[in-house]
Amino acid sequence: MKFTEAVRNCPALTGALRSGLQALKSADVHHINCANPRRLAGSVDVDLALSQALPNEPRWDYAVGVKQDRNTDVVTWIEVHPASSTGEVEKVIAKLNWLKNWTAENAPDLKRLSREYVWVATGSVVFSSGSQQRRRLAAAGVQFAGSRYGIQT
Repeated sequence: MKFTEAVRNCPALTGALRSGLQALKSADVHHINCANPRRLAGSVDVDLALSQALPNEPRWDYAVGVKQDRNTDVVTWIEVHPASSTGEVEKVIAKLNWLKNWTAENAPDLKRLSREYVWVATGSVVFSSGSQQRRRLAAAGVQFAGSRYGIQT
């Protein structure tokens, strides 16, 4: 399935689909790049799209579609979030759990796409590559990218 189809089939994301990485907030765009932008299927600011309907939920930030082949896309779920304390790990895992539940109930086509979950840090990072926090993230299925993430195409 195509990312654009999956987004359009989700009423909660109506009007949120943007070309390339245009859905990223200006404060976040310098943390994320793509070597081959032609492979991008689009992006969605999930946090913004759901902010009015779900103001108190731990919303995930972005969904970015990457073209895998002619008929199939992959969705990269990106959370741009501070890593300035070890407690932020639990916050990101809570956001991941929320996202998984939300997609299961509200965006089944997005849930069906192959996917990856990525945390991009803002500011300083207080845990090392071999730390308990990094192991906890990996066990939850979150790739910690540090302060910059290059979308694989």
